[in-house]
Parts: sequence; C-alpha cells; structure tokens
Amino acid sequence: MRPGEVEREAPTKPSVRRVDDARSAVQFFFAWLAAVVVASATLAVACGSPKRPPVVAQVTLDGGAADAEPPPPPPPPPLYTRLGGKDGVSAIVDAFIDDLMADGRLKKAFAKTKKGPKLDHFKQMLNDQICEITGGGCKYAGKSMPDEHAGMKITSAQFDAFVGDFQLALEEKQVGKDDEKEFLDQLNLLKDQIVAGGK
Repeated sequence: MRPGEVEREAPTKPSVRRVDDARSAVQFFFAWLAAVVVASATLAVACGSPKRPPVVAQVTLDGGAADAEPPPPPPPPPLYTRLGGKDGVSAIVDAFIDDLMADGRLKKAFAKTKKGPKLDHFKQMLNDQICEITGGGCKYAGKSMPDEHAGMKITSAQFDAFVGDFQLALEEKQVGKDDEKEFLDQLNLLKDQIVAGGK
C-alpha cells in the first residue's frame, strides 16, 4: 500500500450469495411439502377412508369360472317328418303294397284288395293311420283294428309277415335304422288288436 492510500474492503461475490439464497428456498419448499403430505395422511387415517368391497370371483364347485349352462338341444322332429312327410309315407306304402302282394304268406288274406277301389281305399287308410301313429297330425277315420280284421282270422305268423313286408319297404326307401325300429315298434303295438284271439 502506498503512503496516503486508505485500505478498502474487498467486495463480496454477489453470485455466491444468490446461490445460497436459492438453496435455502428450495430446502424450505420441500420441508413444507413434506409437512403437508404427513398432515394429509394423518387426517385420512383419523377420518377413515372409504373401503372398496372386495371383488369375489364366482366359481363353480369344480373350481372353474361359472358359465351359463348351454340351452338344451331342440327335440327331434316327429317320426312322420323323418319318414319324408306325406310324399315319403306315400312312397313307403306303395313299396309295401308291392311287397305284400308278392308275399305268398299273405296273398289269401288280402286277395280282395289286390286292385281297384278297395286297393285305393286300403292305401288311403294305411297313409292316414301311419300319419297318426307317427305324429303327423292326421286323424285315422277308418274302423278300429278289431272291427276291420274281424272274421279274417289273421294269425301271429301272418302279422309278423305283414310287419316284415313293411320292413322291406322301409329298407327300399333307405329309412334310417333308428327310424325304422321306431316305426316297426308302433306297428307291433297293434298286434293284439289284429291277430285272431289276440295271440
């Protein structure tokens, strides 16, 4: 220092002071934020927060997820429909008549119905009766089986031959085995009404 000069203080560094001030502000902000979070959590616990009901999955007894049962399958159509309806049954009756008239075991019993109006009536009655017993919605208007066959002295063997000729006709028309069995079972229910003495 030169003689006569006055010693001066070194100037402070303003940039360093501003950084210190900024740090203090940031620290104060985070301290305040932490206090707010703690206070909010304490208040929520004290008041009780609403609880959501637990989600429970519905399960079946076998442990799988519960599913709606599938709808039952639709019932099968009536046998009459499965036989081909009116046209199908008419074709079966025509095939049966051909087999019947060629069957030596039954020629005598049906000698009077071989042709003409009687044969036409016989076919119509067969069509109506088959329609009725197979669920076709028809109404058989002929005589009852006992009255129709009274005095014909139909034997059990002849009735079985009659059913056998129907079986041939069903096979000729390629009717399924299940439907064939169902149809023949219906015919066999008439045996006691047709056979003389019911045997």
